[in-house]
Amino acid sequence: MPDNNQRESERAGLSRRTFLKTTGVLAGAGLVGVGSASATGSETFDPRYANYRVLEAQKVWERGYRGRADRGLAVTDSGVEARHPDLGPWNGIKAYIDDGSVQLTRPADNDLRRVATGDTESFSGTVGPGTFAAGDETYHEFVAPDDVDELDAALSWSPNADASNDLEFRLDKRVDGSWVPEDRAATASMPERLSVPVESGATYRFAIETYVNTLTTYEVSADYYTIEGTMTTVDPSAVFDGTNGTPSESTPKTVGWYDAGSRYGSYDEPRDSDGHGTHVSSIMAGTGRASTVDTDRTTVHRPQTILALGDVLEYTVDAEAGTGVFASAYGTAAELVVEAPDGTQLEAATLEGDSSLLDNVIAEAPTIHESGTATYTIYVRPTDGEKVTVSEVESVAVGPLLAPGETTGDRTGTAPSIHAGVAPNASIFGMQGLSAPTIDLGAHAPEFRDLFNLRSVNMSWGYVGGLPLGAFAGLLDSTIPEALDQMADAGILPVAAAGNSFTPANGNGSPGGMDESVSVVATGPLDGIASYSSGGVATLDEDDGSIDRKPDVTAPGGRAPDYPVALNMELVKAALRGDPDTEESEQAPIREYTRKAGTSMASPYTTGVVGLLSQAMEEDAPSSIQLPEPSETTRADVMRAKQALLATASETTFTAAPYHNLKTIPHPPTYDFGGRDPYEGYGRVNPDAAVDAVTQELSGTTSEVVGLDVPADSRAVAGYVEAGAGTLSADVSFSHYGGGNAGAAVDNPHIDLFVYDAESPGENGEPTIVARGQGLQGDASVSVSFGRDATSSVYYVVAKLVNVPGCVNGDDVQVYVDLTTSFEPGQYVDGSRSDDGDVFTAGQTNHVTIDVNPSDDGRVRDVVPESWTVLTDASDDVKRVEQRDGAQYVYFGGRASTDESNTYSYFVEAPDDDELLADSDVYSFGPAEVRLDNTWVAADGTADSNVVVGADTNLL
Repeated sequence: MPDNNQRESERAGLSRRTFLKTTGVLAGAGLVGVGSASATGSETFDPRYANYRVLEAQKVWERGYRGRADRGLAVTDSGVEARHPDLGPWNGIKAYIDDGSVQLTRPADNDLRRVATGDTESFSGTVGPGTFAAGDETYHEFVAPDDVDELDAALSWSPNADASNDLEFRLDKRVDGSWVPEDRAATASMPERLSVPVESGATYRFAIETYVNTLTTYEVSADYYTIEGTMTTVDPSAVFDGTNGTPSESTPKTVGWYDAGSRYGSYDEPRDSDGHGTHVSSIMAGTGRASTVDTDRTTVHRPQTILALGDVLEYTVDAEAGTGVFASAYGTAAELVVEAPDGTQLEAATLEGDSSLLDNVIAEAPTIHESGTATYTIYVRPTDGEKVTVSEVESVAVGPLLAPGETTGDRTGTAPSIHAGVAPNASIFGMQGLSAPTIDLGAHAPEFRDLFNLRSVNMSWGYVGGLPLGAFAGLLDSTIPEALDQMADAGILPVAAAGNSFTPANGNGSPGGMDESVSVVATGPLDGIASYSSGGVATLDEDDGSIDRKPDVTAPGGRAPDYPVALNMELVKAALRGDPDTEESEQAPIREYTRKAGTSMASPYTTGVVGLLSQAMEEDAPSSIQLPEPSETTRADVMRAKQALLATASETTFTAAPYHNLKTIPHPPTYDFGGRDPYEGYGRVNPDAAVDAVTQELSGTTSEVVGLDVPADSRAVAGYVEAGAGTLSADVSFSHYGGGNAGAAVDNPHIDLFVYDAESPGENGEPTIVARGQGLQGDASVSVSFGRDATSSVYYVVAKLVNVPGCVNGDDVQVYVDLTTSFEPGQYVDGSRSDDGDVFTAGQTNHVTIDVNPSDDGRVRDVVPESWTVLTDASDDVKRVEQRDGAQYVYFGGRASTDESNTYSYFVEAPDDDELLADSDVYSFGPAEVRLDNTWVAADGTADSNVVVGADTNLL
């Protein structure tokens, strides 16, 4: 692992914008337009010409973590196109469930045929009208005939011309007197289809689920099939054959396939009839083999010019058959076009403006000539024709791509790619379908975990009001919540999309709303929350009726192209599927990429980060928080991993302020001083800070750099400290600004400092804050003590950039700070907190009691969220209350006495603001602090979080 000096050198290197301007600065009117140009390059390829996730993940890859080939990330989705080089090769192994256990087979070795038996089922009726919020169900019960193995069923309805009807389809099985869901179809299209294994003589029922619909006539038709032939089994040791060494081009990438029969159709091999799952898998863990740059023949040209209408820059690239060509340009309002030797346009991509993710645009295409070498042409020209007057072009990288079969892409780092996933060396376990395989994964979680060494599962789907592949999928029954609970118990961390329903009121469905999952909201350019993204503070817990607090984090999901604003035209580029029913040799090369946007794209980004974090925790974390082998991993282990992810996320209230402006229902994220926000959870996920938190031991003073030029700059810096009985102190101090836009900063930066208990997160992985300090002028200090009986424990220390006054994300501003940590044995404060509960309605009163036991006498204070009202007249122990940004400090009378319990109590009233509380919110209290030797020392065990439920929320 790199030491502190090495990390400082890495962070203090040239920023992305500085890199682009090393040979000159765009001078506006001083630039000269050109009519046509053909230029040779002056530099070699740099990773800054790759896409956003590659550049951000690169910071973790440089630390030695790319995911492990012998560890799996699962995905339940529409499928995985393993013939795409980024997602293949496949090891040929398919999983199936037989006699209650998971078995493995190689379809290529089997002789199986699916034969219609002639048996059928047919039902019809009338349902509705229904509503979105409260569904209704109609049932048709039947018994499966003898000698059948599978059932194909379709639900159709009328009328549907105006798409006002939205029926959903489910098959339940009678098991020990109860109905257990077997599969569900909720595609928001008609007909809905199911393809499900069935048991002869078992009792089933079709459930027709109605939500948004008018009075509707429906029909159900179903056909039975039997499976004939023989099936071989495979020893589990074959799953990871060849993955334990350094990966090569032939090392399996997709290490398993599961399709028990889904609405997308059954495939013995990893296929994808929709394309959604392929795109998702590529973001999560694609190798980038189809976009690996031939660096020896790539050139960079810096025209530093303005193109008027009719002007064009032209470049030629010689490429071998079976490879590809690419171009990447920085500038404004520019369009890239890749043209084949015969004049066919293969790819076009547009750079809308300087507010896009990287200010660059990428176009790539596989070669189409059949043999030898041919010349391809790249054009750079103004976009949108007459709608645009000029285009600024700063720099252009052009060159050939390597043949996918001759490279490992970013899997090993031997050659850079343009479109790799976040964890390019992690293996993929594809599970075709949404709720059905999710239920199966939960029911057999230990077996799937052990067979495929699973660390996490991505679920980019939800109820019909949300995601592109929406399904209510358990909102009205317990199967999905139960499945996620079973996964967590087995040490598999679920990661799920929050939804695309534009409003936090619609983010409460499963799986994203479940307490075990990491719920992910989408950001667009420069960390602004995408306007389509659901928030959804919470959903009702399936076990005890309490509230699950959501969302958890945000991650890049792109902006939908439906909104005619330049900063919205940003989609996430990842692998494009091939035709699942056509042999690879009979279709165009399966090597292309496509663009999509949604929380579906943000979720796998986060799952990829979990892959990197899991590797770091397994290989280099302190023993008390180290992840064990997958077969030994438990719920407690993955909740510690979840906490590391959440604790190192960054609030974006100020840094992304201009880019939140379309999040108007009802307002943008708020500053919560490390608490959970109903729109962005704990904030933007930070891969590098998460990995550093678990691998970098802090001691003394280190020089660190955070900044606004994301993703090149870090938003937060982190590490860990081991401490026992005594006092842990941390200090962050602002040194100076750097970067091309540093002069725009009008004041010192706001940097918050946190200490988290790495070993003891909340019940569902929520960060446990043991100390926090606001650095409104760039300096923050915290001290936290641990009682005389405390044993050695691990604590994360995290410094987060909150604001640079006068600047926002995208500006070339770096903030140089010194981070100092120390531990002094002896001085301590024991403490505890109690109050009236965890969930409060708007305006409800809460009675808070604090107990502290310090090693020395000192004054005592507590920290209360700013929007709560301290009822001083009813609180005899309160001496005064100080309001500060994001929090208020409650000071108590008298001094706490040495080595004895000191009790203080007060009353607070929950906020009651109809506009603010259209949905629930989560508020962080404490920790309480004692003034010892002129330093406020936090009392471990005195932090807490409470939920407020607004009177008009959909939870009531």
